[in-house]
Parts: sequence; C-alpha cells; structure tokens
Amino acid sequence: MMFTMLDTNEDGSLNASELHAMMEMGEDEHEEGVAFIGLHVEAEGDYGIALPAGVNMHVLTRGGHDGHDDHGDHDDHDDHDDREGDGDDHDDHDDREGDGDDHDDHDDREGDDHDEGDDHDDGDDHDGHADEEIAFDPHSWLDPVAFAAQVEIVYETLSTAFPDHADSFRANADAYKAELLALDEGFTAAFGENGTCSANKVAANHNAYAYISQRYGVEFVTVHGLDPEGEPSPEDIAEVLEAIEEDGITVLFVEEYTDSGAVASLVQQTISDNLPDGVSVLTLYTMEMAPSDSTDDYVSMMTKNLENLKTGLGC
Repeated sequence: MMFTMLDTNEDGSLNASELHAMMEMGEDEHEEGVAFIGLHVEAEGDYGIALPAGVNMHVLTRGGHDGHDDHGDHDDHDDHDDREGDGDDHDDHDDREGDGDDHDDHDDREGDDHDEGDDHDDGDDHDGHADEEIAFDPHSWLDPVAFAAQVEIVYETLSTAFPDHADSFRANADAYKAELLALDEGFTAAFGENGTCSANKVAANHNAYAYISQRYGVEFVTVHGLDPEGEPSPEDIAEVLEAIEEDGITVLFVEEYTDSGAVASLVQQTISDNLPDGVSVLTLYTMEMAPSDSTDDYVSMMTKNLENLKTGLGC
C-alpha cells in the first residue's frame, strides 16, 4: 500500500524524487528496526546479497534502464564524484545509507575480515581470483583468517552482553584463534608462495571455495555455480572436462552429502588411458549442514579439507 502511494507516476518503480519523498516521510516517523541502503550497479550481471537470519530485504528500483546495455558508456555514470556532488538523483543514496545504522556495523565487520589478511604477502598475488566471486560467495568461514575475525566479533558481542565473563570469553577466543592460525599456516605451507604443492588447479562440484581460492591461490573449476541445486549447464560441464584433460586433474571434489549418482555421469566422461576409472572423488566440507560424524568440528573438517586438497593435487 505504501509503495502504491509513493509510486505517484504509477510506473511500477520508485524514481529519485519518489524515494526522496519516502525518506522525508521516514524522518518524521522512523520505524524501529528499519534501515535503508543505496546500491549502484556498475556492470550487468547476476548479484546476490547475504542477509542475517530474521532480516528481510525489500528492493525498490529506480527503473529507467532501457538502452543501458553498456553502463561504461552511460554519460551519467562516467564520474562518480560528479554524481555524488552534483547529481540530485544520487543524493538520496547518501541519506539512505546514513539512516541505516545496522548496515554501518555490517560494513565494519566485513572490513575486519580482510584487514586481518593484510599480513599475508601472498594475498596480493591472487587478484586474478575474482573479487566478484567473494562478493557472492557466502562461505567466508572456509578461510581460517576470515573466520578468526568472526570469532573476534563473537567475543566482543558476548563480552558486551555478559561483562562479568569477559575474561573467560577472551581466553576461549584466543585459544580458538590459535587453532585457526595453525590451520592457516598449514594451508599456506601447502599452497603459499613456497608451498609444497606445485599444482594448484582442482575440479569441484560446487563453487563454494572463492575464499580459499583468494587466500591461498588454489584455482577451482566447478560444475555448479554458487547454487549446487539443479542441472549444470553444458558449458560448465565442458569447461570442467577440458580442465581435467588439459591440466591433468585426477580428483573431483564434492560436498559431504553429495549423492555419488549425481556425479557418476561426469566421472564416466573422464575415463581415458590415463584415468581408466575416471577421476577419483574426494570430499571438501562446506559445513552448511551438521557433520555426519558427530565427532567432527570446524577444525577437524578444515584439516580434512587441507589433506584432501593435498591428495588431489599430489603433494
């Protein structure tokens, strides 16, 4: 009902002036727990946003994208500074971001994940591993360094809520972060600049490893994209088969609960003189579900991931 009321020109979207009217209305009566954030899309493509549990997102588009096949040539988009300083259409983006305190906190958390990774010299060598993948891949915990940053956030939150136990929380967090550091050192020893693994390209069923790829330089070619459900495209299958043949890949990595029948056809297509039984199948744990072995935890499964990657790469 509010959308209909604000959509004064009845074009099915909210333009800049309509959004501005919405913000003015929000300044008078700001609803608790509601925040606004402005997004500007620089390039065509598929985008995804991960949200915490219990948070709902409602997308209000500005419209007016007819003929915008090439965003790079769009006059309005040539200079970001001019847009922010002179373009009234974009002023409302700043207002929305300013009102969204919840989003400011989220940005700080994301920054922490990457700040702690600055100590790793090899991080700069992996620019070719696609920052865009990181933007969409939700599996940040598969990078032990990023996970250590998340542990610190848990510590801060618990200490604020239960200050009497802050010392215990600190000790537990430090002990756990030491285990994560050991994991990071293990991955770096295998895949870092002077690592024991000379090969670094592997095949996987599901594109869930962008953080491992960026941190340690392991290159993944995958049958499925970020969503492991549904049928993979013929192009993706062809790319994986080509990589297996050209790069001498001997192992296909799948998630813990992947049905062997789901990859049987692909394995069959890799049979050759060098691989009379086709590629072997090993597990990489994404930890999206509870482990089948109740004795497993994050550290044990990440250790298995490291050992299986080393096995798959023959190092």
